[in-house]
Amino acid sequence: MKGKRYWLGGIVIILILAVLFYLHLLEANSVVLQAMGDIPCIDVNMQQSSNRVSLWQDEEDGKAYFFLPSCVHSQEVKIGECAECVEIDGQVLEKGDTFTWEEDREYHLCTVDREHMSHEYQVTFMRSANIPSVFINTESGNMEYVDEERHNAESGDICVVLADGVTEYQNQLPKIASRGNVTWHKPKKPYTIKLEDAYPLCGLRKGDKWRLLALWNEGSKLNNKIAFDIAEELGMANTVQGTWIDLYLNGEYAGIYLLTETVTVGEGRVDIYDLEKENRQNNENIDSAPHYEEDNKKGYLLDQIHTIDGGYLIEKDTEEYYEGEKNGFVTSAGYRFTIKEPMHASREQVDYIAAYVDRIDQMVQNGDPAVWEYLDMESLVSAFLVDEISLETDVAVTSMYFYKDAGNDKLYTGPVWDYEHTFGERNVESLEGRFVDYTYSVVEHTKLFDAILNWYMLLYDTPEFQEKMVEEYEELLPFFEELLDTGMDAYVERIEPSVKMDRVLWQDKNIKGKSAGTYEDYYANVKYTKFFIAKRLNYLCERWGVSHEEFPVPSNGQMHQVTYSVYEGVVGTMEVMDGEELKEPLEYDQSKYQGWIYEYSGEKYSPYIPIYEDMGLYNAKWE
Repeated sequence: MKGKRYWLGGIVIILILAVLFYLHLLEANSVVLQAMGDIPCIDVNMQQSSNRVSLWQDEEDGKAYFFLPSCVHSQEVKIGECAECVEIDGQVLEKGDTFTWEEDREYHLCTVDREHMSHEYQVTFMRSANIPSVFINTESGNMEYVDEERHNAESGDICVVLADGVTEYQNQLPKIASRGNVTWHKPKKPYTIKLEDAYPLCGLRKGDKWRLLALWNEGSKLNNKIAFDIAEELGMANTVQGTWIDLYLNGEYAGIYLLTETVTVGEGRVDIYDLEKENRQNNENIDSAPHYEEDNKKGYLLDQIHTIDGGYLIEKDTEEYYEGEKNGFVTSAGYRFTIKEPMHASREQVDYIAAYVDRIDQMVQNGDPAVWEYLDMESLVSAFLVDEISLETDVAVTSMYFYKDAGNDKLYTGPVWDYEHTFGERNVESLEGRFVDYTYSVVEHTKLFDAILNWYMLLYDTPEFQEKMVEEYEELLPFFEELLDTGMDAYVERIEPSVKMDRVLWQDKNIKGKSAGTYEDYYANVKYTKFFIAKRLNYLCERWGVSHEEFPVPSNGQMHQVTYSVYEGVVGTMEVMDGEELKEPLEYDQSKYQGWIYEYSGEKYSPYIPIYEDMGLYNAKWE
């Protein structure tokens, strides 16, 4: 009997401890409204971390939003330090009280500070799901300096919280810097970050350098991810991996980003001999080494050089971008290559890799079949397929990487990089509609401009290249069947709550038409990406003689109205089936008007762009 009492007492103690532990978890995983200053904020408290999310207000319509991360699983918010009082929809709440919010419902929030000043907001709560959240706080407490000029950097701290609430990583952050070329000029900036130590963030490979792609020019937010998936499916070594995250900068929601590995030399990145590491070991004062630039080459004057045959990571670059780099060379044909690694390339190393690439280029220009002894065919064909299928607008102009390892005679193409302007996404006037035409070819494009590296064009018709290309393309088709059938939908399901928040944040009336996407509706942009891929694959199958069941384009069978307007007003309407291309728009007087443009995107009309929503086309008068 006595033993039984001890046994029952033990169970009671265990239950009490379990309840206390559960209550502790509830306290640790809490969402607390704080309103001490002018701008209310929410503290998102997890077991291992606490991060702040500030209220965001639309300057034009005055509406405000709390963009909550995916780790917030409850819709219950506790009232914290709110100065004198807080009132939500007329209900006065005190510290410790709770209220439960509903998705997409607008609340009237009123706070009174200690100086008896009231602050009123029309607040909507929105919440992400499924993807990690990255919180970065800079030393200055804002992003003004970092965003002011490209490559400006600042230190701070970082916290990565997974969707299940687990704090994966938190530490000091040595650097966050703005980056990008064309993308840096957009309102939503891309960044690069450097961690204190190498870590496998968000399921990606271990590393200390990471990039945050803003996805500004991607209507579906899928372009870069799909391109990397294609490269991985092709088995390209050192392919960049990426995953979507919600980014918070100093408590302010910055939108959905693609966290990616960097294109750099290192384990888990471009895994070749680290020549920069050797140069540093042999040259104590390498950071103050004199720089030189002469004879179409530039680099550093180093005292001790042991290895010159690798490893090198180089990038085909534009003249403008090349001028801003410290290491590089210009081939005898006038192609500019930046040496990304080693970062401090010596004169001897620059001479070596310049002569090596120049020899390959001359063999390509002369049609020498021995070029395959020095230029790796498999990686070049794979990179070509990624560029050709996605119809990459920067093809062979910039962001085209090659690498050479020590002790290896071959130059490899890759990793592939920078695929925001792809899959029919870019319809700027300077490209004359070429890259929304799913029957265009990057082979043809390389003939247009001298600055474009012409290796694809010259090697494309060789029997070796053709055979390997068709073989790899055929092996890709099952991947695309799955991608179009279920893969893209699974991606969209994962990111759509974040995309919804991102579009509220960035696509307000001030910048509408200047951001990504031909269509106003996000899902129309997704359908367009599917449309382009399907049409592209059908065209390539026909062009390369590959027998395959036709890929269907998405259509819901509904009719959409296209409205035509000029300065004087509406001049006509037309009904078009969902997913059909508008081949013959309304006629107009070409001596009086400049041509049809899509009212939402501001892009010129194209017969290759399908109709996936009610759309307006506008025609301006000639000045």
